[in-house]
Amino acid sequence: MADSLALAAGQLSLNAWQGKWDEVLGILEHSPSLINHVSQKKGYSALHQAAWHGADLTIIGRLLQYGADTQLKTHEQQTAYDIAVKKHAQREDLRFVLYPASRTLAQLMRKIFAQGMPELMHYPDKLLMDNLVMLLSDEVCVSPTSSAKERFYAAFMAMTGTPLSTPFERHASIPPNWWVDTDYWRDEFLPQLLALEKCKSCIPLEHSWATIGDLLTPDHSGWGLRGDPWLWMEMRKSLSRVPLPDTLKDLTTLLRNVVLARTNSTMLDDDAVYVPRFCRGGMSSGHISLRFWEQKGIPAIVQRAEWLREMWGTGERG
Repeated sequence: MADSLALAAGQLSLNAWQGKWDEVLGILEHSPSLINHVSQKKGYSALHQAAWHGADLTIIGRLLQYGADTQLKTHEQQTAYDIAVKKHAQREDLRFVLYPASRTLAQLMRKIFAQGMPELMHYPDKLLMDNLVMLLSDEVCVSPTSSAKERFYAAFMAMTGTPLSTPFERHASIPPNWWVDTDYWRDEFLPQLLALEKCKSCIPLEHSWATIGDLLTPDHSGWGLRGDPWLWMEMRKSLSRVPLPDTLKDLTTLLRNVVLARTNSTMLDDDAVYVPRFCRGGMSSGHISLRFWEQKGIPAIVQRAEWLREMWGTGERG
């Protein structure tokens, strides 16, 4: 068995180097554990080679579905993203789908619940789930060495006022006293979450649980005025619970309405709208360029959705 796996690994590396993707996918179908196997000479995985060749998004998507690690580095300390940026600077689609960001705790939570909700989950626990997804959706300031378990314990305490270690006692959940099932969250849900967290860089965005907020990572490469990045980050968090619409047209309409609502505007035709909460210093501090959002920001987000559809092989629906 070991000899046959070693032979398959060698064939995988050779075919990936040659860009023979049908052969690569055929090998992975029989030996999926080889998805992050690297070549001896340069330390290239199949995903690294796909980035080097500038493979189609459908190929990239298949490799990611097998569990390709976007944070895996070659002997020269390059991720697949780094290779794609260097070899195919014009391929913005590769920059998006290969961006080496691990899944957030909120994304992992969505993945778990997309696979099935507990049959007897009561309303207070569903409400807590929604609030936890919002709270844990943005990890921009989270240290790479932070403990996922400690973060979840802290988030649970913040949302409920109850330590997760508290044994659950059944009560009638009458507002404002919402009693959540600590035993479920501690003994059933948290182990699932921590198991996924261990392989968070090998879990791709999936159609069943992706949201609009996921389209806003990574940040846009350019901005209109100083307030635009802060609006982008605000939208990334607020849209972390909003599923992707069936059509790109619906997505465009939704994004336009979100920008208008969050800037208290009626039309996306102003060069500068002042929003005090986005003030961070500088000449255009607190100013939003609605023209930027109309011409570049929103189209860029919609384009990312189109790339995801191509990668998933779903296309337009509805």
